Amino acid sequence: MRIGYVVNPVAGKKKAVGWVPQIRETTEHRGHEVDVYITAGPGDAVEKAAKAVREGCDVVVAVGGDGTVNEVVNGIGMSGVVMGVIPAGSGNDFARTLQIPLDFDGALGCVLQGRTRPVDVGTVNGKCFVNVASVGFDAQVVMETNRIKDRIPGPLAYVLGVFKALTGYEAFDMEMETGHKTIRKRAVLVAVANGIFYGGGMKIAPKAVVDDGLFDVCLVEDMRKMRILRLFPLIYPGKHLLRPEVEYFRAARIRIECSKGYINSDGEIIGPCPADMELRPGGLVVIVP
Repeated sequence: MRIGYVVNPVAGKKKAVGWVPQIRETTEHRGHEVDVYITAGPGDAVEKAAKAVREGCDVVVAVGGDGTVNEVVNGIGMSGVVMGVIPAGSGNDFARTLQIPLDFDGALGCVLQGRTRPVDVGTVNGKCFVNVASVGFDAQVVMETNRIKDRIPGPLAYVLGVFKALTGYEAFDMEMETGHKTIRKRAVLVAVANGIFYGGGMKIAPKAVVDDGLFDVCLVEDMRKMRILRLFPLIYPGKHLLRPEVEYFRAARIRIECSKGYINSDGEIIGPCPADMELRPGGLVVIVP
């Protein structure tokens, strides 16, 4: 078997690139051919993953955070090539959902010894995502977090991003079409989830199943800023679903029109609304424990 590793060299405070010699040695020791593709910057993992597919890799492994995973998924596309994950980011939420080990040795062992599992893939405005796409407050949080995460590690950067985003933030008017109903509300956040976690372990969609053919949608209605601040800690254990301002339902297709706001796709800002989201059941095969 031929395995291609797409490595984000700055992931994990540059730890990921330091893993390359062990990745080569261990993979070859298991009898596999190895290709390593080092990314050159944002967006390059898409091309590196596509190159790995063109060059005949049977498995393409994302070595990095959720952003690298997202780019590798977009590079693999509908080729049918299997994906592996070695988490090295600040959140690693897709790996959490699939219970992939978060430590390097465990994750590499999973790549080389795990089983395969088909999972659903979402698209937002034609771009693939595997975890969560959202509109609203958390997109602002992502933008603030990206400004500080190189200096502040892990989930703490996201928490500080929440406080920073609250400054000057306002709710937005939105219209959502699901194919079965139309929702018009003033909202703080709409999260469309395939996976359970985002933001470094927050259970935004605690009931989500990655292969059930449906998105889990979490809609948070307009509320005062202090109530937003009190709501966020409840997301870590998934208790936000008990709040009256939170609506939770499932759908296979979503369109969101909104008065303002940006789209967050697996932790990356991809542009402004509107957002058209569809699900491709079983669109990706992933190596899991």
